[in-house]
Amino acid sequence: MKNLTATFVTLILVATLSAFNVISTDGNFTVDTSASQLKWTGYHLAKSYEHNGYVKIKSGKFTVSGDKITSGEFVMDMSSISNNDVTNAKDNAKLVNHLKSDDFFNTKKFPEAKLVIKGSEVSGSGLKVTADLTIRGITKAITFDATLQEGENGKVSANATITVQRTDFEVMYGWKVENAMLSGEFKMDVKLVGIKA
Repeated sequence: MKNLTATFVTLILVATLSAFNVISTDGNFTVDTSASQLKWTGYHLAKSYEHNGYVKIKSGKFTVSGDKITSGEFVMDMSSISNNDVTNAKDNAKLVNHLKSDDFFNTKKFPEAKLVIKGSEVSGSGLKVTADLTIRGITKAITFDATLQEGENGKVSANATITVQRTDFEVMYGWKVENAMLSGEFKMDVKLVGIKA
């Protein structure tokens, strides 16, 4: 009976820790860029359809203390932006080149974007993260939800969906009323895998 009770208590503790994403591995982590990814999604005409693709994460680091991300800095290679849903090679290249142009991200002048984490707080079963996002040389404070998960060999993965108001960063194509082609926001689904430094 004692063994059964002990097992039951252990299961409850494991379930509770899992629900709140408690991380036992504290410390500084370097982002494994080959295992991490950033997927973007842009919406067209009141989200009647969408385009999506990827941007490579160039470098990154973050610090975990208990169940929180206390700081971090991540650099995105905007010149690597790609499209994943347009199958015609010519149309795909046209779209990607347009995204790289001054109408959107102007990757020639601004080849990198950056996310700097200022801190986080426990919120429900995850985290509410406060950060500064820089796109096209413009920095804005943002907040978003994220989760932390402990992996093998001391690795930690962080997952988040970040909604970006594109006009805040002068990604202004299609913003005029007579040419209202695009939604005023786009989404970034981010997965970061950290290796303990």
